[in-house]
Amino acid sequence: MNAFLLALLVALPAVPNPRASDTTSSAARTSRETAAGDTAVVAAPAVPALQHVAIVGASVSAGIGLDPTSNPFAGQTSKLQLAQIVEASILGPHETPHNGADFNFFSSPEGIAKRSAADAKAAKPTALIAIDYLFWLGYGPGSDEKRAARVDAGLKLLDGFTCPVLVGDLPDFHGAGTNPMYLPATSIPPAEALSAMNKRIWEWAGAKKNVVIVPMGEMLRKVIIGETFTVAGTTFEKGAKERLLQADNLHTTLEGTCGLWALAVEAWRKADPTIPAEALLIDIPALAKKAEVPAPAEKGGKVKGKKSPPKKPAEKEGVFAGR
Repeated sequence: MNAFLLALLVALPAVPNPRASDTTSSAARTSRETAAGDTAVVAAPAVPALQHVAIVGASVSAGIGLDPTSNPFAGQTSKLQLAQIVEASILGPHETPHNGADFNFFSSPEGIAKRSAADAKAAKPTALIAIDYLFWLGYGPGSDEKRAARVDAGLKLLDGFTCPVLVGDLPDFHGAGTNPMYLPATSIPPAEALSAMNKRIWEWAGAKKNVVIVPMGEMLRKVIIGETFTVAGTTFEKGAKERLLQADNLHTTLEGTCGLWALAVEAWRKADPTIPAEALLIDIPALAKKAEVPAPAEKGGKVKGKKSPPKKPAEKEGVFAGR
């Protein structure tokens, strides 16, 4: 019997141990259909700009409401942030992204902008993802002049990066029905001031070869008014707002955050066609499914349904303005 088992073991092909290889090597494999209909495993290309990306930003980047197992108001960090979505999207070999997203950005915009930029720069990133980095510099309390000065200071901090920088412009939340506990009316700049800040952002980017503007404002405008639009091959029809925005009408859902990243990649590849399409997964539903954190099970094994953003103790309007 022992001789038989030994012969059988020798005859069987070796099965590789998935723990023995780096996690990025499995992420580097994609499958495609051959002409014969069989599935072939092919290696996704290694892209220098994707080797070690860094993320900075506010609570959209910090994944508020995306992880049903955590509550940021109880000091719990979301397990599903933009950094995890970006990493799930990169199909070739890469290092774990530097994650400098901060849920508390609203509480000290200038200080956190400075600290997170310095930390990201120290990480020596190959690309900087700053989709909502400017939000609380342009929004928040203060005069129009103070807001404009904060945005200018944020742009100056981004000047310190020589790698590709993907930065979002400022969305317009006038009339969007946002929850005042997250975004009080006093924190929303007048339309004219908002337009002026966006003009400044676009002009600044136009003078920088390494900067790509992520047109977040235009995408969210279409989401809010219910206009049909397409991102990375996925078309969102009128009424897609519930798919893309949480109940607070401010923070994106998982699909919405994946949509913002896909929008960023589209803008990036338009500016730099050398970024190969096959290096990134930007099919929005597929990316959302890949990145999703499972909902916690209730007693009896049932899975809880989708949640609104985490709740917090009742507060007066304007006391909390987190994004």
